[in-house]
Amino acid sequence: MINFNFKNLRILSFSAHPDDEIGGAGGLLLQAKKGGSVLKLVLCLDPAEPRLDKSPTQERITRLREFQKVVELLDCESSYLGMERYPVINMENILPLVKEIRKFRPDIVITLSDEDYHPDHRAVAMLVKEAIWRAGRNAFPKYGQPFKAKTLIQYEADKPMSNIDFLRDISDVMQEKKKLLGLYDSQVNRKDLISAAEGLNRFRGIMYKAGDYAEAFKITEFFYG
Repeated sequence: MINFNFKNLRILSFSAHPDDEIGGAGGLLLQAKKGGSVLKLVLCLDPAEPRLDKSPTQERITRLREFQKVVELLDCESSYLGMERYPVINMENILPLVKEIRKFRPDIVITLSDEDYHPDHRAVAMLVKEAIWRAGRNAFPKYGQPFKAKTLIQYEADKPMSNIDFLRDISDVMQEKKKLLGLYDSQVNRKDLISAAEGLNRFRGIMYKAGDYAEAFKITEFFYG
């Protein structure tokens, strides 16, 4: 397992949808906040979607309200980019993320796994990787001063990762993680995400002797010439 000295660490999270960041890395984020880190949650995609019980506008309002509740409980910064769902990997979509990285200047960037089933999750993961590299280049002055982020951490969402680099014991904050995930009640009412996250974290912890509950991550270090 990797242990972080969280004090004054700047952690920038990019998620596709409201709830991704808590389901996959809520324990890590809670521990980081308690340890003195500065957090920022960036929601990349517009959550509007036609549902049987809600219009796209109603869905957007509901899910953004839930996201804001999580931000307030974590007492962190946030941004909403409002990109279209199923985003393509192009400069129009990469550069808003470059701006976020250059503005916040993170020690660690957190995002979804690019192994995931959901195409939005895979797309955001790829956009984040592109944005990290491009944020360090001496280019795009309109989007801020270059910043070379060094560490990317990716978490599990709809699909458990086949290759992981480290596990983090989150037993001390598991109940708080469940409470945060419960704030996304529109999603929890459609699918029991709390039980799913708890079950996966329990499996990771017990099977790999990483505590009662553990989150799994993949880590990538960036090097710049």
